[in-house]
Amino acid sequence: MKKLGLTVLSAALLMSGAAIAAEKQIVNYWSRHGSSDVAIMQEMAREFNTANPDIEVKLQFLTWGGAYYGKVRSSILAGNPPELFDVAAYAPPMFYDNVESFSKEELAKIGIKLADFVPAAWEAIKYKGRYYGTVNAILPLGLYYNTDMFKEAGLDPNKPPTNLDEFLAYAKKLTKDTDGDGKIDQWGFMLRNNFVPTPWIWESILVQSGGSILDESLSKAAFNSKEGRDALNLMLDFSRKYKIAPPTLSDTTTAFVAKKVAMVVNGPWNIAGYKGKMAFGTAPMPQFGTKKPAAWSSLDIYFFPKGLRKDTKKWEATMRFAGWAAGPGGGKYYAQMFLPSLLSVLKGPVMKDPYMSGFAKAAAANAIYFPQAHKDMQEIYAAIWSNIQGAFAGKMTAEEALNKAEEQTNRILSR
Repeated sequence: MKKLGLTVLSAALLMSGAAIAAEKQIVNYWSRHGSSDVAIMQEMAREFNTANPDIEVKLQFLTWGGAYYGKVRSSILAGNPPELFDVAAYAPPMFYDNVESFSKEELAKIGIKLADFVPAAWEAIKYKGRYYGTVNAILPLGLYYNTDMFKEAGLDPNKPPTNLDEFLAYAKKLTKDTDGDGKIDQWGFMLRNNFVPTPWIWESILVQSGGSILDESLSKAAFNSKEGRDALNLMLDFSRKYKIAPPTLSDTTTAFVAKKVAMVVNGPWNIAGYKGKMAFGTAPMPQFGTKKPAAWSSLDIYFFPKGLRKDTKKWEATMRFAGWAAGPGGGKYYAQMFLPSLLSVLKGPVMKDPYMSGFAKAAAANAIYFPQAHKDMQEIYAAIWSNIQGAFAGKMTAEEALNKAEEQTNRILSR
């Protein structure tokens, strides 16, 4: 009889397990993240899946950029999108007609209380009174600096530069001909030969001086202004006038690791590539402009395709993951990559992190901004970047570069 009871119990357990497996909801998640973020995000999904055996979040990593957004849009139009996908701060207008939105009360039902988060991050995804998606992380530009080089130059590594005058003074002391051959082999500063983040540095200086990429109506280029020209000329003058940077755009990531440059500006996504390779610190991006501190910042946003709510079980499973990811559960993973938008994590463990703290200080002080949201912003950035490169290559002046970029931008906006 005892044996029969055990057999019945075992059968019941097997049937229960089968029922759970049969009812398991699959949440397909497409992400544009890569490199060191992949392992962290996979571990995040594993923890959630283990704690929620009736749900399986399946991550798929795609190449960042225009091709990613094109693939997502195509999947939505074809009727076979993932349950969720992540986008950057400037991307929401590409998808307003194709994704679900939320009221403040609807967000609260999935565990997201807006008072617990960085307000500006959620305002950035608000459109016509509703919130499009959920915000998990903030990705601002900041200053990286080699602390050993600071000490060798007689600079205090605990007091990185905060404004243009300090920055130039530091950079001049850090620019050296170390072997006496008459050539500079250690630069104080360097600008990267890549879309990430050089045009965003220029935009940051533009915004610091009161300018913007587009006008308030988002229908016309506004960057070809005194503020825009001054910002680009300052970047060119780092080499031309101040002699603190090489004359051409360079591979700053390699140079920083090789200790060929003391200071660079980039986002928190570079931390993993620098850890263990040199002694370095981070700080808010200095105020190079004339009016206020402001560093370009992106966001990590979850979007959910329109119509997902109709499948109640699928929607509930996806929302359970989205609420968990935005909260402390997901926050501890996002804190390893970016700045969580959850204030308790941002102002707690992240502020104590020796590498993330520089970026967190900028966010906590509201010394960051989010790019204007326009459906063609990626194409506009590409037009600006192609012409900025021409100025750095000496093929045109800053004024000529911005004239061409303005013409191309207005052509894009008029379509």
